[in-house]
Amino acid sequence: MRAEDRPAPIDSLDLPSLRDGSRRAIPWDDPVAPLDDARKQKLVHAWSWRREQEHLAVGSFSRLAYEAAAHGCEPATLALLTRAATDEVHHADVCRRMVEKHTGRALPRTLQGVPRVASPRVRDADELLHTIVETCCLSETLTGAYFTEMLEVAVDPLAHAVVLALLEDEIDHGRVGWAYLAAACRDGRATSVAAALPELLERTVADVFRDAREQPEPDDAELDRAGYLGRTRSARVYQDALEKVILPGFDALDIETRAARELARERGWL
Repeated sequence: MRAEDRPAPIDSLDLPSLRDGSRRAIPWDDPVAPLDDARKQKLVHAWSWRREQEHLAVGSFSRLAYEAAAHGCEPATLALLTRAATDEVHHADVCRRMVEKHTGRALPRTLQGVPRVASPRVRDADELLHTIVETCCLSETLTGAYFTEMLEVAVDPLAHAVVLALLEDEIDHGRVGWAYLAAACRDGRATSVAAALPELLERTVADVFRDAREQPEPDDAELDRAGYLGRTRSARVYQDALEKVILPGFDALDIETRAARELARERGWL
């Protein structure tokens, strides 16, 4: 084959829709809908909690990118992992501004904290793969499903714009895990995932379902429109995503899900 006839080289896990990192505009000058004190407290608590989680994710993705680089990683996948840490800085700041909009009080712009780790060493390839599966294929994919549901009901302009901005990044954060896992499957490096999957699933979703069972929370249209999903609805979103997205995703990669499905049925997650 002549050189000029050869196809242009691409990453073996081509991600043609990789975004350029630009940010969606958020109409911060728009007013927020008035809420009574009880509803406002719920909403502020939810965005404050999310801000803390997004900040912790900065450290998580920074470590994942570092370790993926140490072990070797597809360039497009490594780019997404690396950019995800910056995305999470942005997310935490967006959450801060949402809290400020609803309280009328300025918050400190900086946060402190990183996830606790058992050891600062670079994890071996299986440990890293399991962590990426837990962080991205499970947690971030479920968060994407959660924000997709929220986008349907968050009709206030500011809330809708914020949720859409976060959702765009969360989709990429889930996607990078599936890309990394697909490469591991392709290269024969994912044989340990099936056995680890029940424990990874337990750590990711158990609290959501337990909270919905122990503290059920009916849907509230006024809170929905402001960018809030209650515990009961959140569990429904997780259940639907597990059944229709997460577990079929592992099946598509020929990763055995029997044990994970059995656990999910036993716990009432499916």
